[in-house]
Amino acid sequence: MNFKKMMIASAAALAIGLTGVAAKADEIVVSGVSPTSDDYAFAVVWSNLMIKNNSKHAITVVDNGTAGGLRKLAQKKVDVAIIGAPHFKDATQKSGKFKEDPDNLIAQYKEMKALFALQTAAAQYVFKTSTGVKDFYDFKDKKFSIGRPGGNGGRVTKVMLDVHGIDMEKETGGVYMKYVPALEQMANGSMDGAFVFGGLPHAAIDNASRQMELSFASPDPAKMEEFQKSITNGEFYVLKHIPAATIEKAYEGRVKANGDQYFWAFPFMFVVHESMSDETAYELTKTVWDGIDEINKTSLALSLIKRDVATKGLSVDLHPGAAKYFKEIGVLK
Repeated sequence: MNFKKMMIASAAALAIGLTGVAAKADEIVVSGVSPTSDDYAFAVVWSNLMIKNNSKHAITVVDNGTAGGLRKLAQKKVDVAIIGAPHFKDATQKSGKFKEDPDNLIAQYKEMKALFALQTAAAQYVFKTSTGVKDFYDFKDKKFSIGRPGGNGGRVTKVMLDVHGIDMEKETGGVYMKYVPALEQMANGSMDGAFVFGGLPHAAIDNASRQMELSFASPDPAKMEEFQKSITNGEFYVLKHIPAATIEKAYEGRVKANGDQYFWAFPFMFVVHESMSDETAYELTKTVWDGIDEINKTSLALSLIKRDVATKGLSVDLHPGAAKYFKEIGVLK
């Protein structure tokens, strides 16, 4: 689904809420990360599937970010929030972005359950092809951005380089910078590469590929276990396998794959309050995964969503209603 179509669908989903459904007790408000995120597009398709199935529940999609969405769920202002598995663990432990949250919210976080998780957005390291960078071992002596100041991307990149035997601060030109200015500096020749987090294709990388020849670089899969042991909440991080053919298709050959790639990621969990009825949790979950073929056809990014990893890497227990569905289809025993 392209951005224009996604926004039309979003408007339609929101319009449903504004024309009567919002007044009903069975409205389900899903808080996505942002209007351009994969999870938001996913939630819009989910809303349409509920309508198609003549459900008594109607989904309205809003955007609040991850931390903001979780706080609104704790305050009962939304019904479903989307957050990364490691960040949810931070929330329950009053750490990371949640270290200043009041105790009453922390208590609410501990009463939440997951419906399922998606593995869509992932960390992508893109370099100018002329630099010759093909994997993490090639980062030495290169200047590249590692994400915004204070962000998780820089923290993960530093540890990832450490396990590859590279001291980021002494042996590279790794700098904290958002990806848009970093890609601009790559275009003018003052930077070699950039860290970008998001779906495939990523609009910023796609635009940059029209100005210069780009290639992806991956961590070594053999180093993943060591990485997981070296970083806080490492058990929730995974390597997402992206076939070279998928990358070539996503960027119409303008970005070189350098073979199959491995982008690090973590599950984005769809969490609800434990007070949600088993019936509602079951129907919400069933609608998604019975309709996964239709969801996969919506866009290249959503085509990468797989049912067999929907319960993997969670940092909170499944809601009983969701667990019932996954047991019925054999994903859980």
